[in-house]
Amino acid sequence: MIKIQPIVREIVLGQIEAYFALTHGYMNMSSYAYQIRSVVEERTKKQATITSLVVSLSRLRKEFKKEKPLIQKVAIKNITTKLPLSEIVYENSHNFIKELESLHKNISVSQEDFFTTTIGTTEVDIMTSSNLENKILKHFKIKPKIINHNLAAVAVSFGAEVFGTPNVFFSLLSVTARARINIEELISTPTELIFIIAEKDFGRTVALFSDLHRESNQEATA
Repeated sequence: MIKIQPIVREIVLGQIEAYFALTHGYMNMSSYAYQIRSVVEERTKKQATITSLVVSLSRLRKEFKKEKPLIQKVAIKNITTKLPLSEIVYENSHNFIKELESLHKNISVSQEDFFTTTIGTTEVDIMTSSNLENKILKHFKIKPKIINHNLAAVAVSFGAEVFGTPNVFFSLLSVTARARINIEELISTPTELIFIIAEKDFGRTVALFSDLHRESNQEATA
């Protein structure tokens, strides 16, 4: 027979608002128990009382308090930016990949430029400094599926000590999510997460991560 506790745990972890309300102590457990009772009963194939659900939620709250928070502070070491950027998307094909191999021979990419290539299962995405766009289009001589303009990159750097720490990317993404900033694309290296955003959101994004960077420095020197 399926127990109630693991089912309640799955439900809470699947609802970020409920997780925060429970762990921060402002959840009305009785009200939430009424909300989830039908789901719990459906999954466990048995009746669940409101009292039993409240007990499960109370136990979960104690359990979660012993764990590291879902969203944690990430010590930001540096913030770098690149703009304007263009995104060029092509169909992934054998002929295109052959042309891609010679791309770097025909265009010169400097350290000041931004250039990444992502080979997906059906598409090849090129994110580049806009000054290189025409050279790339001329090289392939194939009509791209999509060209997006007016993009910017905000790169957040952190130390290698975060390796093995859960939810680092999630914690950084939550910064833009709470501000309702749309992420056009994400690019990462071992110690860097790069947010590709619309230029109109550039100032807000830099300001948000600059505040976190400042907090990291203050805590490090305290």
